[in-house]
Amino acid sequence: MKNFIFLSLLGLYSVLFAQNPQIANNSFENWTDHTFKSLHDYRDSGDENYGIIEQLTDAVHGQYSVKLETRLRYGELETGFIINFDGDSFSGGVPYSQHVDSVCGYYKAHLIAQDSALLVALFKKNGGIIGGNIYRFGAGSNTNTWTRFCYPTNMPSVVVSDTLMFGAASSNVETGGMENGSWIQLDSITLKSGNQILPPITDFSFENWDSRTVSFPDDFDSSLSYEIASNPLPVEKVTDATDGNYAVKLNTVFSQQYQDVIEGAVTNGVMNDWPFSGGLFIGQSQIPDQVSWDYKVQVAGFNNYDPSISVIFRNNGVSVSTFGRSYSNTVNMYQHEVVSINLNVPADTLQFVAFSGDFLGNSLWVDNVELHYPAGVTENLNIHQLVAYPVPAKDRINLDITAIKPEKITIELYDMNGKMVWQNKYHLQAGNNKVSINTTQLPPGTYHFRMEGERSLLTRKFLKL
Repeated sequence: MKNFIFLSLLGLYSVLFAQNPQIANNSFENWTDHTFKSLHDYRDSGDENYGIIEQLTDAVHGQYSVKLETRLRYGELETGFIINFDGDSFSGGVPYSQHVDSVCGYYKAHLIAQDSALLVALFKKNGGIIGGNIYRFGAGSNTNTWTRFCYPTNMPSVVVSDTLMFGAASSNVETGGMENGSWIQLDSITLKSGNQILPPITDFSFENWDSRTVSFPDDFDSSLSYEIASNPLPVEKVTDATDGNYAVKLNTVFSQQYQDVIEGAVTNGVMNDWPFSGGLFIGQSQIPDQVSWDYKVQVAGFNNYDPSISVIFRNNGVSVSTFGRSYSNTVNMYQHEVVSINLNVPADTLQFVAFSGDFLGNSLWVDNVELHYPAGVTENLNIHQLVAYPVPAKDRINLDITAIKPEKITIELYDMNGKMVWQNKYHLQAGNNKVSINTTQLPPGTYHFRMEGERSLLTRKFLKL
């Protein structure tokens, strides 16, 4: 009879649970692969975002050409570019020992209003610039057919360079005037001295491309939008999971593109300027009383922010309350964290945000994110926080229970058939309490533990290996 009652309770809990909103893809099972292509011999905008540099088979020479396009992303314009030098310091480039009086090639373009595409060809000798220029293609140069161009280098006639810095951009990043949708397509860049065609620059016809396939978590925005070239990536699909086949791993990495540290981050909102926007619409009558997740963390160090997981509530776009945890110490085995939500103000949107922290080498694994709603009685009224570990369990599952007040509770374990396989009673003290349950004799599988007291009712699942 007791098993029947418990199964009925689980059934009721499941029905109520299903009717309340959940974060989409909350166990990170669904991912979409995107394949990015970037020019092998150039530093290019393919390393930071997709769609603003393209490999096209419409070519003058060889199989491919390159198309650079300016696009609007999160309210900011991103410019397609390629360069073979350091764009910040104007150092680097490729060896080139010739006297060059003109730079030529073929282009197509669609440039909007006052915008202009840029072609950079600068020649250096012993570190100093001796010729070249930044050439501009304005809207008056627009063409849908391959059109030849040649520009003078203004290099003194008796001087031979030792280095060439070459690049191109889809918009005028010097003085502004950038327009969404401006593009230029380039192919077959040649260098001339008088009527003589000189040895070509590296990959003058844009034939050498690298491909990289990156998995993006469905229904989440992530810092992959900013960095897809690092190893490891800031956001990874991993099989080290507690629920289903996959989890997400967030890494703090160094971006060669930005020459800066990039945090691994995911959110069910929109990752624009902080605070992020968007999230899960919950309605003011559907406020969860708990949020839980499984996590482990590697903390390499600390700068300004620890790895953290947060749930942010907003009303009409304005943040009204935040619940969550930050992690200052390494945790090598998955733990199950339950955080109580005590929201005393109206909210209509819930946003989940996880960061790996801003110290290079930090990592945060996250899986099995769930929102829990009151089911008949107010769940976990006296339990402020619950951490269960390791997850999955093998020989033992440990519970760290933070109670607001002293309380007598009963903890029971049930298998998926509703059969009770373990029971014990405990007297919680106000503050932190530790409970350890021996699971050695339990067959591998999924189990539920039920914690019930005078002011608490909590039902959760865990996996036994």
